[in-house]
Amino acid sequence: MNSDYDFRIIRVLRRRLNLTLQGLAGRAGLTYPTVESVETNKTMPSLKTLDAVAGALQVSTSDLLGLAERRLVQRRKALVEDRSHATRADKGLERCKVARYDKGKLIRVAASAGDHVHVMGLHEDIHEFCYVLSGSVELRIEDRTFRLNSDDTILFDGLLDHSYTQIEAGEYVTFHIPKDIRIIEKLLEGKAEDPAEPQ
Repeated sequence: MNSDYDFRIIRVLRRRLNLTLQGLAGRAGLTYPTVESVETNKTMPSLKTLDAVAGALQVSTSDLLGLAERRLVQRRKALVEDRSHATRADKGLERCKVARYDKGKLIRVAASAGDHVHVMGLHEDIHEFCYVLSGSVELRIEDRTFRLNSDDTILFDGLLDHSYTQIEAGEYVTFHIPKDIRIIEKLLEGKAEDPAEPQ
């Protein structure tokens, strides 16, 4: 099946509920072959089928579609941003290599001492997590200043005006995490996959 959706996420969700394919089919009021063919991407399900499966998995149909739309494994190349995402006040965008994942972003910055990065044009309603890989950086968030050294991390509301000034040459990575991460949180609530879990 050639599709923009990957319904293998159903397996992840049903295992979180300790359901077998047969158990999910029973809960959804569908046949085993129907559920199996959707979960293995052999067929494109109807909206009625998706609604039944989502209900049995205790998620909304739109959340299930959203998860299926985001591949379980995605790979991106981090690239220097073009100026179209920048505001006039942004500085240091050329030092930022960005990998975009829907509303989430990973940004790697390599800077020399004295370099300043202020790129609010890249921000949406996100949490920003910063991890300093090497060197030392001063992070200004509104009217507070934090000095971060190698292996220091910080998490803050990315909509707050903030900027980074490199104190010692080095690198840091920032992660833009969408605030509405209910789906991700649900997936992470479960225990690690056990090979003995139901298939």
